[in-house]
Parts: sequence; C-alpha cells; structure tokens
Amino acid sequence: MTLDLSSQGLRSDMYANPHRERMPVIASQDSPVMQGWSDATARQKIAGVVDQVRLDLSRGHHHTAEELLRERFTQTRLDVDDERIIALAMSLRAVDHELTRREEEARRAAAGSGGPSA
Repeated sequence: MTLDLSSQGLRSDMYANPHRERMPVIASQDSPVMQGWSDATARQKIAGVVDQVRLDLSRGHHHTAEELLRERFTQTRLDVDDERIIALAMSLRAVDHELTRREEEARRAAAGSGGPSA
C-alpha cells in the first residue's frame, strides 16, 4: 500500500516496503530563517550569516567569502569590524573557490608578464 502524500511534501515509499530501514531525515538550512531572527544574539546572527555564506560558496558563488560577508552583514545591519570579517573569510577559505580562482588567475598573469610569481 502506498499513500499519496505528495501534496504535503512527504515521501510515502516507506509504506511500500515495511522492512526497509528507516533513515533519519537531516534538514539543511537552504534559505534564510525569518521567524525568531530578532531573538537571536549577535553571535548567533553572525554564525547564521557565516553558515549561509558557506553554503553559497560551496555552490560556486561568483563573489569571494569576504565580499559576501560584507554584503550580508550590511543587509542584516550587523556591525562587524574588519578584522572579524577577514578572520571569518579565512575560516571559509576551503570553500572560497572564487578567491582561489582569482589568485590562480593573478599568478598566471604575473608569470605571463615576466613578473615575480607567488
């Protein structure tokens, strides 16, 4: 027996095979959370912005981590100093593919012009 729960966004294939192992559903944060945002502390808000930027960067965003952090902190009216933004951007270095691409492009340009390479 299969239940049609598609209108509620639920999968019904668990009912088709009762012997199938039940797997826990792991939710991910794919969009901003608006409800409860004002109740969060500044530290929690900053952590939320960093998580959103990490997700964007992992999907291949065309801005660097530092650019995205500055933009998001401005949009959310969070006052974060430059040193903290740079430190947060460095913590996202592993997923900051745009920065890596720009650095590689700069190295190639320097090597092509006979300048010193890094």
